[in-house]
Amino acid sequence: MTVYVDLVFLSNLTIDASILMTTAKVRHLRPRRRRVALSASIGAAYAAAMFVTSVPYLYSFGAKLMISALMVYVTFGYGGPLKFARTMGSFYLVNFATLGAVIGISSLVKWSGSPWRGIAFTEDGGMVLSFDVQAFMLAVTLGVAIWLYRSEAESRESRKRLEALVVDVTIRIGEREWSCRGLVDTGNRLYDPLTRIPVMILEASLWRDDLPIGWADRLKSESADRLIGELEEAEGGLSAFRDRYRLVPYRAAGGSSKLMLAVKPDSVSIKDPAGKEAACVHRRVLVGLDGGSLSSEGAYRAIIHSDLTLASVEVPESSPQTA
Repeated sequence: MTVYVDLVFLSNLTIDASILMTTAKVRHLRPRRRRVALSASIGAAYAAAMFVTSVPYLYSFGAKLMISALMVYVTFGYGGPLKFARTMGSFYLVNFATLGAVIGISSLVKWSGSPWRGIAFTEDGGMVLSFDVQAFMLAVTLGVAIWLYRSEAESRESRKRLEALVVDVTIRIGEREWSCRGLVDTGNRLYDPLTRIPVMILEASLWRDDLPIGWADRLKSESADRLIGELEEAEGGLSAFRDRYRLVPYRAAGGSSKLMLAVKPDSVSIKDPAGKEAACVHRRVLVGLDGGSLSSEGAYRAIIHSDLTLASVEVPESSPQTA
């Protein structure tokens, strides 16, 4: 078998650089490109050295650990024992995940028939897995593996950031209460123009059985003022809602002005799901109704106005305000 050392060096250079950059993405670090190139060169030279030198302990566990530590140090620096250990752990995690994906994808695409065809047994009872992959297949599977790993890591971080903004919301009208999850939106600056009361957004489907028949679905396509005009003829609506309806003007994404159907509740309670903060009770608030779904995954059913966050001043229950 002919082995081209230059190809071994270049292929390992590319692989090591990709793994280092993926590790940087996972750890939210921004190393210099020349440091990544130098570190990848160390790893590639180490892989190619087996074909030009014969040192018994060069590829022992301790030597491999030292080379890995050197690569991480050259790329990211030291930064203290805890930070360095975490970076080393992420580096190995990316390595293992990438290698497993490369082997799995290659086996899925290339192998056919019995899986025992690629397994051989030695005289002393050992088992040898024969794994042969072409350079093109290696490059493709490596790229797919790194893409899958980075996509999953980014998705996980996005979910964590989203969960940090999700709160428990309880809306009270009379003796009735409705609870759901809400997303705190710092960009939501919707107010009633006359009273300057903040408006939070709620999926109308949450009140499907309490609104007049059909309103929850009709809000998707029909204007709110038309529904209000039919209020006297509508049946099945909660009687306590009749004097609580409001029309709030707002500007849609296309720039056109529209009216949103809103309800004046007795109070809205907002609480951190983790229980780290006491619940804030707000009475000066309107609940605007949206006919669609606010979250495609159902993670939340309300959009919380920025003035109603946990940092807002709690309104005492003894001093109610009405719109």
